[in-house]
Amino acid sequence: MFRPRPKQQEVLNYTGGRMGVSAVPGSGKTYTLSYLAAQLVASGSLEDDQEVLVVTLVNSAVDNFAGRVADFVKERGLLPNVG
Repeated sequence: MFRPRPKQQEVLNYTGGRMGVSAVPGSGKTYTLSYLAAQLVASGSLEDDQEVLVVTLVNSAVDNFAGRVADFVKERGLLPNVG
């Protein structure tokens, strides 16, 4: 089970607008942001015309994010065809 550190919890408490996250490699950015994206989907708080956008510096991170979000969503049984 994911137990966020205090700064990670600040990210997870995000409710809207723009947010930037920067930290050293290995600090849990990808994991935390993936969890947040899945949490936003799971909460049902997104309108039909809303999406979650994660922008990365390198394309190789896209697959990592997509896989982690799919795993979180799949764990919760939210979208059976994801993953």
